[in-house]
Amino acid sequence: MKHLVKTLAVLALMLGSIMASAQVVHVSTDNISIVLDARQGQPLRYIHAGKRISDRDVANLGTFGAMRSEVYPVFGHGNTGNYALAVRHQDGNMTLQMTVAGVSKEESNDAVVTRITLKDGFYPFKVDVCYRAYKDVDMIETWTEISHSEKKGVDLLRFDSAHLPFHVGDVWVSHLYGTWGDEGRLVQEPLNRGTLTIENRDGVRNSHTAHAEVMISLDGKPQENTGAVLGAALCYSGNYELSVIT
Repeated sequence: MKHLVKTLAVLALMLGSIMASAQVVHVSTDNISIVLDARQGQPLRYIHAGKRISDRDVANLGTFGAMRSEVYPVFGHGNTGNYALAVRHQDGNMTLQMTVAGVSKEESNDAVVTRITLKDGFYPFKVDVCYRAYKDVDMIETWTEISHSEKKGVDLLRFDSAHLPFHVGDVWVSHLYGTWGDEGRLVQEPLNRGTLTIENRDGVRNSHTAHAEVMISLDGKPQENTGAVLGAALCYSGNYELSVIT
């Protein structure tokens, strides 16, 4: 399956402001907060993702929180769980160990872009984890930019647009599938142990058999007017894969 080094994933979360510091990055809206532990020389980790918390609460949390999952986990160095990035260097080594090298923020008339740079401790290999906050749209746009300056090429075995953990409970997944003229058939199913994959392999007809969007209901079977829901959509017109792993 074809992947894209610089791809986009849109999370249906409202972003109103971003507070970035040397240690903590706070992405927030009126009702949602994503707080990241961005200490220099340490892996980039989630501190909190969910209901809005105040800047005072963020300061009290410091770099500790309930999640502690890596924002962009990589293959190697004892990672036995899921990973978003796997490579093979030309010396045959498949290990990476990415830590925070810097945080920057750029603001325009319609959006704020926060860029968190991760670097490997041995190889000249870099990943930028980026968030674009639109000022008038209810979403966060996130993507990764992967680069290196090694003397020879690097094989990219897996490189995801984003990685977002959530607590497993009574969780349901809603997605669309179909065929020509009937592309909007709705599937709603409980999230069971294993991997749910939504994918497309025929290139240009990326919504012909399955849509690159998913809605995750975090508190039981989806309801029309109530419930906590996380929505995501890939902004890419080629082959894609969305995986929900428990």
